[in-house]
Amino acid sequence: MLNSVAAFCFVLLPAIQSTDMETGRTDTGPLSAPTDSAVFNGRNGQLAATIPRLESPDITIDSRLDEDAWNHAAVLTGFTQYEPVEGIPGEGSTEVRIFYTPDAIYFSMRAIDSEPHLILAHMGERDRSVFTDDYFRIMLDTFDDHRQAYVFYVNPLGIQTDGLWIEGMQQRLATSVLIDYNPDFLWESDGRVTADGWVAEMKIPFTTLRFRQAPKQDWGIQLARGIRRKGFKQSWAPLTRNISNILAQSGKLVGLQGLRPRRLFEVNPVATGKRVGQDVDGVYQQETFQPDFGVNTRIGLTQNLVLDATVNPDFSQVETDANQITVNERFALFFPEKRPFFLEGTEIFRTPSELVYTRQIADPIGGAKLTGKIGAFNVGFLGAVDESPRTIHGGDNSAVVNLLRVRRDVGGGSTIGALYTDRSVLRTGQFNRVVAGDARFLFLSRYVFTAQVANSWTSAGSGELLRRAPMVTAALQRSGRSFSFEAKFNDVHGDFRTQTGFIPRVGDTQLSGQVSVARFGQPGAPLQQVSLAVRGSAFYDHDEFWQGGNPFEAEVELRPILTLYGERILSFIVRDGYFRFRPEDYALYETVMDGGETQPFVVPNELTHMLAVGLTPRFRVTNSVRLDGRFFYREVPIYVEAARGLEVLAAPTITIRPISAVELSLGYTYSHLRRQRDHSVFSTAHIPRVRTQYKFSRSLVFRAVVQYSLEESDALRDPASELPMAIGGVLQGATESGRFESQLLLKYEPSPGTVFFVGYNRLMRGLANVRLSQMDLVGEGLFVKASYLFRR
Repeated sequence: MLNSVAAFCFVLLPAIQSTDMETGRTDTGPLSAPTDSAVFNGRNGQLAATIPRLESPDITIDSRLDEDAWNHAAVLTGFTQYEPVEGIPGEGSTEVRIFYTPDAIYFSMRAIDSEPHLILAHMGERDRSVFTDDYFRIMLDTFDDHRQAYVFYVNPLGIQTDGLWIEGMQQRLATSVLIDYNPDFLWESDGRVTADGWVAEMKIPFTTLRFRQAPKQDWGIQLARGIRRKGFKQSWAPLTRNISNILAQSGKLVGLQGLRPRRLFEVNPVATGKRVGQDVDGVYQQETFQPDFGVNTRIGLTQNLVLDATVNPDFSQVETDANQITVNERFALFFPEKRPFFLEGTEIFRTPSELVYTRQIADPIGGAKLTGKIGAFNVGFLGAVDESPRTIHGGDNSAVVNLLRVRRDVGGGSTIGALYTDRSVLRTGQFNRVVAGDARFLFLSRYVFTAQVANSWTSAGSGELLRRAPMVTAALQRSGRSFSFEAKFNDVHGDFRTQTGFIPRVGDTQLSGQVSVARFGQPGAPLQQVSLAVRGSAFYDHDEFWQGGNPFEAEVELRPILTLYGERILSFIVRDGYFRFRPEDYALYETVMDGGETQPFVVPNELTHMLAVGLTPRFRVTNSVRLDGRFFYREVPIYVEAARGLEVLAAPTITIRPISAVELSLGYTYSHLRRQRDHSVFSTAHIPRVRTQYKFSRSLVFRAVVQYSLEESDALRDPASELPMAIGGVLQGATESGRFESQLLLKYEPSPGTVFFVGYNRLMRGLANVRLSQMDLVGEGLFVKASYLFRR
């Protein structure tokens, strides 16, 4: 097998080239000056663009712009800055030319920069360059409904990033960008740096897009340019934070007609192979090489309704879920979905609460999915057979999963929807079903009200009683450039269950809110923005809340944020918290006396005024060096010991780009937790991580990741008597663990769906030290994958 891999890599050698960055060139073709009727200036309010339809232009996507077709294109210009200062003319000149054919839409962009040698352009990985480089972005709202848009980015070398902009999408990160970057689309792009800026050229086939089947139609469009080293963002249609719906501020492509894309038909055969070794009852066993084969298909039933099916799907993960501390964690950790089949149409299944979390389908045999839009209705159905009750949990039967989602557009940007989920283990009577309704109402331009009501029915089979339980969530948001707020209510019954979703806190009722104010500096000033956010939250036991009880957890937080020139952001945190330990959580705890006898554990009093200070920088040091991270000095509850702790947490990450094709990321997470009562050490965690990547060409990349996870915890002690503690009759002594993970990956991916990679993973465990000689090999794997996407 290794000889075959070597032979394949030899075939690929012609593709291994240096980067395409070409400074000092201005040969962008003989573009003629457009007529006044073909120019649409966004800053002057010319936001309804009529673009020409060309039958068969001879176009090569090579960023040269030397074809005659570009002389007949419509020109969109007059960009306006929206960050950090709204409403001023955009930095430098930006000119975009657009035309379309019966089967595709074409874009070219010329960006003038007064310092072209400082343009940030790296030969980065697909879907990542947008976070570090200058960019040009296209947003196409093909249904012109102000709810969802396709997003296409290119950096100055033509590296692609794409996804879906979804109004109202719930964010786990503190960002205002509502983009799901997981979907990948088929389109063409190229770009290069010139003597006066950079140029890009793009072709988006209509087969890639979903849109109405109408002889003549309008699409929403928004164009944006980012100048990363200055922190400037500018758009063709002016944007303001004083309006909640971003897509409602877009311009339009009007009068599109004669669109004749081929009907979507894709077949994606996938061949995989693996050779793994693992520790089984103390004996390391090396398995033989195991080949496998699967196939995915996509069929466009109409231009906006797509059927996906998969048999024996490949759901290989090529990079670990890493960098998480578990010593003092109470709730399940969330990991994003990365598997391609589940990502298609994922936006339709989104609801205010995470009631669809497809990683719950852990070991699927196959599945089918139907997604699309019919009139004002977005519809989605997903069915799959999951072997995990047998292969992971040791049962005798597989589970069948069915998800049904319907969402209707209401008015200008509002929606109402319903969701049904069912996970049933065959021939056991075990099932979990959830029915939910949700709504999102946009009013007075800047206010959004979101609500969801759900009910679950769960049975463990074997004649056990059926458990029925509700969940309710609601939120009100106000958008504003200088003043905004958000208020949330979330109530989850203690018996509520979802085996197809992700609800980490069950049995809690949460009240939370935030108010933010901001002031802005002059254009180009060192201090671009100063903002202050005041946040508060309180958690109640569900039953106690409805009986008028007090919260068991609460906090108030001040977060001043300084935005400096050149994309340098410093967020400071000052927090005061409260925590009450709940006796039911410690029902199995006992205090072990000197003679060995035990006594019931006495839960201590609540913890008041738990103070914390922190700093979270996002700091571009130079064009080649970036610093991000979290730094905290805080009082926290030590949950497992029911005590007050004092934690020092430092988690810096330095990213270095010495040349265009190389990225080196150095991360280190350090947590040191002491008992406040006597300052003895309760736990210490060290997680160093190195990630390096070399991009031979746009399609060929080598990546290596190495990480240690070293954690030590002291024996549990009664916070009142300092005597040892037992849980369920088991004495809780000191623990330590060391974990070493390494990953190597060589990947050739000329386009989404067509890929060849060879990967190697290694896992070792032992004591909390960095000496591999003192760790045991518990798992390793060599993985090979080859797939090709056939699209007709």
